[in-house]
Amino acid sequence: MNVHPLWRRVKRYVVSGQETPKVDLKRTLDLSTELQKAEFVKDVTAIANTPGGDGFLVIGVVDARERDSNAPKDYIVGFQAPRGDPDAFHRQMIDALVKFCNRVPIIEYEEIMHPDTKRHIGVVTIKRSSNRPHSFIRASGEVEQYDTYIRRGTATYRATPEEMKEMFEVKPLSPAIVINLSTHPLTDEQKEQIQREVYIEELIEHPVHFDATGELLPQIKKIVDTIGMTLEEWSGKLIYLVLPGIAPGAAALLAYIHGLRGGFP
Repeated sequence: MNVHPLWRRVKRYVVSGQETPKVDLKRTLDLSTELQKAEFVKDVTAIANTPGGDGFLVIGVVDARERDSNAPKDYIVGFQAPRGDPDAFHRQMIDALVKFCNRVPIIEYEEIMHPDTKRHIGVVTIKRSSNRPHSFIRASGEVEQYDTYIRRGTATYRATPEEMKEMFEVKPLSPAIVINLSTHPLTDEQKEQIQREVYIEELIEHPVHFDATGELLPQIKKIVDTIGMTLEEWSGKLIYLVLPGIAPGAAALLAYIHGLRGGFP
């Protein structure tokens, strides 16, 4: 069965229900009123202003904090554009962005079918921006003219002067997916040290325990599979690894990942 490439990019967020600074999960999206349009623009510009790669609004999915079960039929509520017209809905999104913000982020909209429930979900792809900051040019509700938003963790805030300064920098840090395979979560100090070299687009905490009595290769394949990244991400994204402490296993795992990135197997 062919898997939609966009589904591969958002699958792990949908399955886990975990949001990131660049991924926002929503039950639904309504652009009927000016307030709703402004809220949509706030969400999109916050993701566009946040350092990193492409971002996503995934619509028709319940996030982990509100799930009653891990059954897809319960957390995939589904979403389709009004009147069944994704193109018109996309134009409505663009119109809202043009109306409310000074530099319009590049977005795409597509609806894909969840492979298990056969329900549709909507995905707004917010392309990585080289034209930050994206600020409001008019007020609406709690949003004031000239407001600029950014995401910290999974929440949206008004950008600080320091964050605004970072947006204007010519050479921001390259975004990276940081994968911590050690048995201890990264401390704030360790994260700060990493962020001197790269911007943490996403942090995946995936503690690894090798079975010394078993074969390494099956264990390594299982580790890589359960991390949940696509082959495109393994080969195309900048990845920062924090390796497990067991030297033979760490070396074999590093070699396997290097193979996924087009190096030796």
